[in-house]
Amino acid sequence: MIDRGRTTESYFAWNPRDNPLLAPLIVGGGSIGGKGRSLLFALESLRRQGDPLFDEVRLPPALYVGAGAFEDFLSDLPHAESLLREEPEEIERSFLGNPLPPYVTAGLRRFLAGVDEPIVLRSSSLLEDSLQHSFAGKYRSTFLFNAGTLDERLSAAEDEVRRIYARIFFPAATSYRKKHGLGDDAMGLIAMRISGRWRGPFYYPTLGGVGFSRNFRRWTTRIRSEDGVLRLVFGLGTMSTKRGYARTYSLTNPSLRPEGLDPYKVMRHAQERFQVIDSRTRALEIYNIQDVWRDILPYHPCFGNFAQVYHQDCEDGYFSSVDRSFMPSREKKLSFTFDAFPKRHKIFFDRMKLLLKTLEDSMGVPADIEFAYEPCEDRLELLQSRPLWDGDDRQGQGIPEVGERRLLLKASKMVTNGSVEHVPWIVYVDHRIYSVSSDFHTIARAIGEMNGTMGESRYILIAPGRVGSSNPELGVPVHYNELTRCCCIVELGIPREGYMPELSYGTHFFSDLEVDNVLYMPVYEGESGDIFNRDFFENSPFEAGPHEAIRLIRGDFSVFMCGFKNKGIVVAEALPDERGRQIPSG
Repeated sequence: MIDRGRTTESYFAWNPRDNPLLAPLIVGGGSIGGKGRSLLFALESLRRQGDPLFDEVRLPPALYVGAGAFEDFLSDLPHAESLLREEPEEIERSFLGNPLPPYVTAGLRRFLAGVDEPIVLRSSSLLEDSLQHSFAGKYRSTFLFNAGTLDERLSAAEDEVRRIYARIFFPAATSYRKKHGLGDDAMGLIAMRISGRWRGPFYYPTLGGVGFSRNFRRWTTRIRSEDGVLRLVFGLGTMSTKRGYARTYSLTNPSLRPEGLDPYKVMRHAQERFQVIDSRTRALEIYNIQDVWRDILPYHPCFGNFAQVYHQDCEDGYFSSVDRSFMPSREKKLSFTFDAFPKRHKIFFDRMKLLLKTLEDSMGVPADIEFAYEPCEDRLELLQSRPLWDGDDRQGQGIPEVGERRLLLKASKMVTNGSVEHVPWIVYVDHRIYSVSSDFHTIARAIGEMNGTMGESRYILIAPGRVGSSNPELGVPVHYNELTRCCCIVELGIPREGYMPELSYGTHFFSDLEVDNVLYMPVYEGESGDIFNRDFFENSPFEAGPHEAIRLIRGDFSVFMCGFKNKGIVVAEALPDERGRQIPSG
């Protein structure tokens, strides 16, 4: 029986400098920060097991810089604390003008002398990746093309280190620390070779993704939470941390799909856009597979294991294998369905299930990882490992009888525990107006404007598709800091209009929701077990928002969610009449 409390204490007390194989990877004194320590801890934990399944698990070449280097850097920066009152541009300008400690420059030179592929520089602060606060997206991680002479590459890397250091004082980080009652922070960092290889003009891994030892958002009760879940994409794994399309696998049964087996729905949820480093632009680029598939096909002998061609017909359509005769059209498109992947690469899923369990047992808390995978060689690179905030500890009071209340929304999948009662506002984004808008971002900013006028009032946000999506055609591209008064997000799935919520667990957006106890549930119109009371939202009295697509409905609303039953509801305790007075909902 594992004593998880004592195990977690040991995990946080572990020092990678005590391992003679890991200590040479570190320069600078002090802690290397949560991100760096957790990654090296994961490697040591897996090696300690001695299981052959872990023989092909490795870390990319990397240099770890201790937070003591950050303190030494600040000691040479005049009036560092006064920078808190400056604008971000001035903070960064001051940091760029300050020299790094010589031992950091020497360490970077040694690292770059052995790595000529693209690299990433990642923040690893003392407060990052704690049990309560992930700081996802609050600090800076940046890629460098890493071309030119060694001195040129070193100069570019040094500037990025300074920019990462500057983020400690940026408003996004200082306001987050203040919001959660955290004190000052100090910055360690990681310089790491990006996983992948050159394939023609593109550099990328075949597959990338994120994994979690607990699945807190099950789409069916046939799934066991403790078996874990993966989110997988073709190309650079950064696409898996955004609210775009990815393949979600439950490790209880990798053949189960959140969207079901209907070919049209599978196609609608399938990844098409993937990210690479392009040697021609020396930048991160996103391409649609329809446009470049012929260029990359020769580099992927097992391409058919994760890509298929969807054919439209009068029914639900069907899939076929990819061959050289394929030509994209309105009736045919290439999609990353990953349909054959579980059958052809069973060892990958066996390894990931054991790996996630091993890391959870080693840390004493659920585990969260990022990885890259080359299926033809069965080679896995671990890019990040950290504690997963345990949202399933949030207690819900179950689902009450609706009774005299009016049922507005009901969800039957991807629901956790939680409840919030007597919320005075619903903010409803009308999908009919949003879908024909010429400027999606104006609507997103209008939500932020409305949020700023709410004072202490809470609200439930109901919007089509994926709230916070980087692709506005998939959903409203609102930023998380524009939803500070939101206590629950309901995403509406309206298939005939192309709005499809997706299990984006593990994205930066979802990390913030979980940490801040913002409830979430998806509702799919027309699906058995789900309810969207369209009449209520289209015909209730409302106040106009800052944009015509936004309606503010005043009332008395409650949300109840039960992860065990995989069920969530939004009900009206009382409704407004035309004069804004509250009336019983029965």
